[in-house]
Amino acid sequence: MVTRSDTPPPLALKILGILALAGFGAATGAAVASLAASRAMAWSDEVALVMAVGLLAMAIASAVVMATRPASVPKGCGLLQIATLLLASAMFLLPIYGGQFATADVVFGAVIVLLVIQTVTNVLLWNKADEMLRRIMAETGAMAFFACQAALFVYAAAERLDLVGPVSSWGLIGITMGVYLCASCLAAARRGIH
Repeated sequence: MVTRSDTPPPLALKILGILALAGFGAATGAAVASLAASRAMAWSDEVALVMAVGLLAMAIASAVVMATRPASVPKGCGLLQIATLLLASAMFLLPIYGGQFATADVVFGAVIVLLVIQTVTNVLLWNKADEMLRRIMAETGAMAFFACQAALFVYAAAERLDLVGPVSSWGLIGITMGVYLCASCLAAARRGIH
């Protein structure tokens, strides 16, 4: 059994951690910018690429935390959460880059298979989670739903009045995931999970 120490990590270790995260963030940003600049991408693909890289970065950060501080990982998190993040990242990347390697039908089928697997991992994650993590998941869903519903209504009204142009469903799902990730961070931070 792993016990949690009440002794905070030394300041030097905290500073090294912050520098490592900053470096990782800079490298991630540079990679996204390089990928986006390497080909003319629609804004919706750029949003999806940012979401994919962000989800991948979260999976890597979660794996590092799980490996270095297993006692700080809430019950239910861990491998299932990492798998869910990796699957979501792949589901964003496949429609952008999968067509270079397979037909659209095959890529779409792969996305559906990944979605089914990710749904199963999400259900398993919910079942294994403690009450606090379930509360965070529920709050995240509620915040994201109401924020997206309000934004979609305002945009739809503006589109109907010919004040703005239409948005693709691919762009909307990228925006929705961004809102969901922000809501998730907010809900977790409110509960003291960083």
